[in-house]
Formats: sequence, C-alpha cells, structure tokens
Amino acid sequence: MARKPQSTPTADTYSVLQDAYNHFNKHLFGSTLPQCLITLSAEMRKAYGYYRHHPFKGTKKKDQIIDEIALNPFTFTGRTDREIYSTLVHEMVHLWQHHFGELKTKTAHDREWAAKMEEIGLMPSSTGAPGGKRTGRRVSHYIIEGGRFDLAEVEFMGVIEWRGAPLECKKRGSKRTKYTCPTCNLNAYGKPDIHLICGDCNETMEA
Repeated sequence: MARKPQSTPTADTYSVLQDAYNHFNKHLFGSTLPQCLITLSAEMRKAYGYYRHHPFKGTKKKDQIIDEIALNPFTFTGRTDREIYSTLVHEMVHLWQHHFGELKTKTAHDREWAAKMEEIGLMPSSTGAPGGKRTGRRVSHYIIEGGRFDLAEVEFMGVIEWRGAPLECKKRGSKRTKYTCPTCNLNAYGKPDIHLICGDCNETMEA
C-alpha cells in the first residue's frame, strides 16, 4: 500500500488556493475562466492581491502563456479565510474582464468590472464598506449577504493554515524611491517626491 505524501506548508497553502479557484470558477463563472498561476507575493506591500495578464510562459507547449493572480500573505493576518477568498475572487473578476470583457477603459476598476463584481456577490467600494466609490484606481469590496459569493463560500471547506508574520520596515541607505503603476504594476525608480506617469497606461505611478 502506497504511503500518503507527507503534508508540507507549501503543499497545504497552494493546494487550498487552487481548490478555492476551481470552486469559485465553477460556482461564480460557470467554469469558464482559464487556469492561471496563483502565487504568494508581497511585492505590493499594502495590496491584498493583484492580477497580471500573461506574465508566465511555459516550456512544454509552444507559445503557452498564462495569467497570474497574486495574494499578499502578509495581509492574511487578522483576516478570515472568507475575506481572503473574497480577495481571490476580486482578482478573478479582473481575469474574467481581460478575457471576456470589452475593456473600454484603462482604469483597473471600471464600470464593467464593478457590474461583474456585484453580479457575483461582491460590492465594489473604495472604502471596503457601504457608501464607497464603485470605480477608480483603488477599489476594494465587501461581501453581499445572501449573494452568490456568500452562498458559494459557505460550501467551500478549505482552510488557509499559514499566514505571513508582520513585516518590519527597515530604512536603507539608498535615496531612490520605487514607483509602481496601479494598473499594469510597472516599476520605476527615482528621487523622492517626483511625478511619474506610466507611458502605457497614462496613470500616475505611486510611491
């Protein structure tokens, strides 16, 4: 009889996130979303997560390119699994829009994205609470009670065991500041307090 593979933090963490993606893809998107690479990243320290279109290329099949959904594990602490899964679905809506939406604007959170969010049971809000703006560069959400996400999440039994410990901010000797485009996540470096515009998205880059 074959021995059951030993549980590891890596396997436990990524398997539950993949299971969650499959579950919500089925119940909220009719299993229409393509598979992507789910990663854990603290690249954008204050962001719960982000979506990138086609940053990964495979080696087995020619021209095989896939999307990325990244979750910041250092924002897991103090949040429930339910809230973390809602962030995953938030980014899945970005993936849906890129593949199936009309992409009428370059704003990361536009009206098309907001309408899809509300349809699947997440209410867009710049404050993460009722009354916030539905669209813009920085938009969070809150869970609609009795909505589709609410009902689908109750059925999902996966548990996120590992959470990032709080990061300590350490000052470095370099005086250069990192700037990031809020739409495409392009990075640039320069002096503090300068004004940079992303040439692709025409968005103000954020320090």
